[in-house]
Amino acid sequence: MKKSFTLIELLVVVVIIGILAAVGTPVVTGFINSAKESTAKNSLLSICVIEADYHTENGDYYGTSTGDQTALINQKLFNGKKTLDEQGDYKYYIQRFNSSSYRAYAIPKKSNSGLEKICVDHNNEIRLGTRC
Repeated sequence: MKKSFTLIELLVVVVIIGILAAVGTPVVTGFINSAKESTAKNSLLSICVIEADYHTENGDYYGTSTGDQTALINQKLFNGKKTLDEQGDYKYYIQRFNSSSYRAYAIPKKSNSGLEKICVDHNNEIRLGTRC
């Protein structure tokens, strides 16, 4: 006699897999978003380092217009090196207030991505969300 699974047993397995998928998806998404935000923070800190050099050489900070200025920042501040990911989930720009202060921004390209807006100022202070 052949042994096989009953319909009830198969349904129980399907339900368990569904529950695990429902619980696991938000957790994995949270880890992915956290990694993307960490990358954006590191990119902003790279901007801080290069801005300090720029300020030493020019007596001023570099600034851009708002919007996606990622490629321009790579070209002007990083001498054409693709330090900032131009195809990534964040767009970058630098708001220069005066010759002694600026704020660099990492803005999610998609507003419904669940990613936080991140900014850093000339004192290397990182802020998130509405604090930017």
